[in-house]
Amino acid sequence: MRKYALIMLFIPFLIACGEAKRQNFTTLNDDGDIVMSHESIEILEEIEVDYNACKFNESDDRECNHFTAEAICRFYEIDDFKKDEGYVSYREIKDLVTLNGGVWKPIGLATNQEDLDLAQDYANNAKATIAFDPSKSNHVAIILPGNKQKSGSWGLEAPNSASYFVHKQECYFNKGLSYSFSSPEGIILYAKK
Repeated sequence: MRKYALIMLFIPFLIACGEAKRQNFTTLNDDGDIVMSHESIEILEEIEVDYNACKFNESDDRECNHFTAEAICRFYEIDDFKKDEGYVSYREIKDLVTLNGGVWKPIGLATNQEDLDLAQDYANNAKATIAFDPSKSNHVAIILPGNKQKSGSWGLEAPNSASYFVHKQECYFNKGLSYSFSSPEGIILYAKK
């Protein structure tokens, strides 16, 4: 009995010593819309500064290709795309998601409004959610908490997103997914289980 009481005393201490997870991914604005919290925006702004510095100094020997993986991991507080002391290349994300043994699940296609709605719902509930082009480009965009935005080019409401482009010197966050992909054709949506 004494041993049991001693164990019960240490459990709260052990739990408190664990790494604290961010609870406030989102908040509500004055209109009652879901928006990213200040802390969430700060994370993305920090990564944007690092991305811009990397792109300014990019060379054949130093490609800025890990920022999407870093943003997904830091924003959603997951380790799926960490590698050694850094992060995987955007080229590796698709295989890690699709060949991972069930850690991620397919939501559907970006051509289907119901699938886009579901992707936004997952992100709004702090579930890591991404969209990627499985073609030769392997481009990946991150679905962020927030509201969908009407896309004239897609003819659909696109989820809120972020992207760190590799083949051009640009990144963004808080724009519709259609900003990352000119067409929804062939774009696949995935969420972490």
